[in-house]
Amino acid sequence: MRVVVLTSDKYLPAVRPFAYLFGKYWGSDVPVTVAGYSRPNFDLPANFDFISLGRQEDYPFNKWSDALIKLLGSMIDEAFVLMLEDYWITRPVNRDAVQILFDYAVQFGYVLKIDICADRLYAFGTDLDYSHVAYLDLIKSMPGSPYHMSLYPGIWRRDNLLRCLVPGESPHELELVGTTRVSHLQDMIVLGTRQWPLKITLGLRGQDPNHINLEELSPEDVKAMQDLGYFKVYGDKP
Repeated sequence: MRVVVLTSDKYLPAVRPFAYLFGKYWGSDVPVTVAGYSRPNFDLPANFDFISLGRQEDYPFNKWSDALIKLLGSMIDEAFVLMLEDYWITRPVNRDAVQILFDYAVQFGYVLKIDICADRLYAFGTDLDYSHVAYLDLIKSMPGSPYHMSLYPGIWRRDNLLRCLVPGESPHELELVGTTRVSHLQDMIVLGTRQWPLKITLGLRGQDPNHINLEELSPEDVKAMQDLGYFKVYGDKP
């Protein structure tokens, strides 16, 4: 199971706290691919690798989906976890639960995405009694539910995601317009779970790469990353 992390030149410094918290709360044995543009000027953990999708200027905000399409075209993974660089993990991940959901997505070709946070749990119009797998209660995002294509952490089937992508969309357009597209598809579904395998905070709020949110991180983690100098690019404070 691979975790794919999308980033850009402006948000690349957020990968450092992402990697620190990932190693602490998910593990150093899980392969992580960071996909961005300019290569980082800092070292990544041994289980991380970096893929450059080209020049940042070739993929402006309104062509964000083009970069994702290019990335997926180069991947062979049947399914993967997709995250963004400021999805900072705040507590130990239920790795067993994530693996169960990953195996489910691989087994059933009609799955588009399985939410591993609580995005679908608190979405309007969700079937909370869809099914179960092992000890996990599966919930289904119904056609009228908003944000089927939410980019909150989830397990995606690569082939189905490619079907739902079109060139020339920003992340916001993908979530909004893409949700409408998915709502009309009869052969794939979006799932979630009543359980909460992964808990994150948005490290960068309001799309401001100069303002960090540390409120949901433990004081221990904040101090450790401050001591490592990870927040100096942000003025060393929220």
